[in-house]
Amino acid sequence: MQIEKIAVILALFFFLSPLPAQDLPVEYRSGTYIIDRSPPEEYRQRRTELMQRAGDGIILLVGRGDDRGYGDVGTFRQEINYFYFTGIEIPNSVLLLLPEEQQEILFIPERNIPVEQWTGPKLGPGEDAMVFTGIQDIRSTHGGEIILDHRRRPVPSWYDILVSYLQQGKKLHLILQGTQSYEHELVASLRNEVPTLEVNNLYDDLVDMRRKKSEEEVRLLQKAIDITLDAHRNLAREFRPGVYEYQIEAMAKYTFRNHGAEDSAFPPIVGSGFFSTVLHYDQNIRQMQDGDVVVVDIGAKYGFYCADITRTYPVSGVFSDRQREIYNIVLGAQEAVVRALRPGLSIFDLRKIAYNYIDSHGSDLHGRSLGQYFIHGISHFIGLQVHDVGSEHSPLRPGDVITVEPGIYIPEEEIGIRIEDIYLITDTGSVCMSDTLPRTAEEIEKMMNIEK
Repeated sequence: MQIEKIAVILALFFFLSPLPAQDLPVEYRSGTYIIDRSPPEEYRQRRTELMQRAGDGIILLVGRGDDRGYGDVGTFRQEINYFYFTGIEIPNSVLLLLPEEQQEILFIPERNIPVEQWTGPKLGPGEDAMVFTGIQDIRSTHGGEIILDHRRRPVPSWYDILVSYLQQGKKLHLILQGTQSYEHELVASLRNEVPTLEVNNLYDDLVDMRRKKSEEEVRLLQKAIDITLDAHRNLAREFRPGVYEYQIEAMAKYTFRNHGAEDSAFPPIVGSGFFSTVLHYDQNIRQMQDGDVVVVDIGAKYGFYCADITRTYPVSGVFSDRQREIYNIVLGAQEAVVRALRPGLSIFDLRKIAYNYIDSHGSDLHGRSLGQYFIHGISHFIGLQVHDVGSEHSPLRPGDVITVEPGIYIPEEEIGIRIEDIYLITDTGSVCMSDTLPRTAEEIEKMMNIEK
């Protein structure tokens, strides 16, 4: 019997005692998947601006949940807007901001040691979490109770505290996207508690803030872009008849992870032959043939920031006369857009420039103009998402980062050409953030044949 008691005690000690990993650096206990992020002050400035925009009431920001337990597999990814304002990847966390008091309250789960033995050490409420996040008031997500003066005292959860503030007549500010989300469900629930609830949607403010990239954001974007450019340089030397599209994809993904990117920003597109004319082809299973062109559209994700760079390659290492003709028209359209690129124009305006250029240069096999083969937009905003927030009809402003990506796709000839680069809008024009990667047909051929 005594031995059985000892066994039970040892088992409880094993499951409930802190892990030896307690002494790991704080970043390894933050649940993070990224190796580079902005300093806490960057996120604090964003929260301060958001509070200034709201002016009063209470702002609610909710992180993504993660209910993985013993033996569950998968990878947690934080909600983008929550990360933008916090830099926090801790699952199931919630942030309340009180603009009038300039107060920030972060709620994170208490540690669960047995689960951590499966999913890794985490930060719970305490000094380490304060240092890592830069937020001084950190509380338990679920509340509970404490013993004070020999009496049990309840500790309210974030929801209880939120309801208490709203019952005082405070307005609720939060980010509502679409028509269905956790936030929409939460508002419906809160109306049962506070029938007079006043709600303000901060989505337009979020778009306005996220469009203008700070120096820190530009740094992280440039890193994602540079890694992607390296991937293009590496895979350019791998093309030859008989190589499979997935082998090119593998080279891109290897380069991303080898340079510290956490993932691809989107499924890589490696479309050869007919599939060069399929815009978002991502099966990447075809064996490439002599005479094919290959559209390679890839992007690394680094510190949550996304790149998106496209080049088109001849499998043989040399473009045919017809492929070169179409390539040069696409390049000419891109250059026409870049010459016009400046604040005040919209992405919609830029597409007109590209379309007019393509439609007035060259023809198909039947003598028809090529405008009909430019079947997608010229650009999109880019940042924390590949297709980042912002409207194609909004005037461009300094601090915007966009792609410029004209293309011509002629299924009948199995020729698809796309050239895509990334531009930062400045006060007087733009700066190409991907300008070190070869762009002309001759430069592409030279890059492909270096040390081949």
